[in-house]
Amino acid sequence: MAKIYVSEIEPNQEVSSVFVATESQLRTARNGTPFLALKLKDKTGEIVGRMWENAVEAAEAISGKGLVAVRGRSETYRNEIQLNIHEISPVSVGDVDRTDFLPTCPLNTGELFDRLKTLLTSVKRRPLYALVLGFLGDRELMNRFKLAPAAKSMHHAYLGGLLEHTLSVASLTNTICSHYPELDRDLLLAGAFLHDIGKVEEYTYDLSIDYSTEGRLLGHMILGVDILEQKIRALKNFPEQDAVLLKHLILSHHGEAQFGAVKTPMTREAFVLHHVDDLDAKINTLGRLLADTRDGDDSWTSYQPMFARYFFRGFPECARAPDQDCGGVREGQLTLWQNRQA
Repeated sequence: MAKIYVSEIEPNQEVSSVFVATESQLRTARNGTPFLALKLKDKTGEIVGRMWENAVEAAEAISGKGLVAVRGRSETYRNEIQLNIHEISPVSVGDVDRTDFLPTCPLNTGELFDRLKTLLTSVKRRPLYALVLGFLGDRELMNRFKLAPAAKSMHHAYLGGLLEHTLSVASLTNTICSHYPELDRDLLLAGAFLHDIGKVEEYTYDLSIDYSTEGRLLGHMILGVDILEQKIRALKNFPEQDAVLLKHLILSHHGEAQFGAVKTPMTREAFVLHHVDDLDAKINTLGRLLADTRDGDDSWTSYQPMFARYFFRGFPECARAPDQDCGGVREGQLTLWQNRQA
């Protein structure tokens, strides 16, 4: 069966392909008819599926989440493309190419990690330098760090996304420290490196990105502090003050409790880390939204509830005058983002 990606599905199209069913639930329509409601995903996106014929038997056959082969037809419902599924069956992991289902970082992760190591090994304070080396020298942990996504569905939600995001945050904080010398550069670099380290435990990413049991129950901040404490215990006489400040950086980097922060930022370094983390996450998300030409029209995205606004893609003449600053996103920039997300 030739793979048809979610991003390739158009309205009124016959679809026969394999997807990951991330959600599968047997429901009952208002008229009492049972139907199977699914969310189907691959590396390019997610689509809703509905199966009306033999829904009960199909639900029993696929047993919830996992790989499924589907045959059906796409249709538009409330301005969204859905699949009206006629046939569905489970598929073995060994029968598919996993790279069809998990998006990956568009950049060379080996080069990203080398750049991160160069930045981190510029830390001068000996205890923090020793701590950084303790993390970098843990091959098993770093292999997971280089592979993990930074999120399930929002920013950097692809394999290698955690590394890309961490390098970006560390690089930005390093630049900010050169402008504000009163900031503790060594502490902030270490905090930028470790602020999301708990995500190596928070997510599973076999065929789709999801939360681990520990991730759901504890979250990446608590998990990150636990990993940090393990590394600190392996060092002799690590300063207690630095340990407390690093933990605070991890626990406060989401800024407010409503966004998941355990504590609000109470140091200059924590304040900077929160805003840099938030900026990098939103710029990555915005780039994806602007590059998704299926959403909105040529000039504007659809309304984005997360940002409470529409976003301007740029004036049409930008495509003809690439050197003109049109205040939006030029054609070349869209192409760059599309290539990065491919």
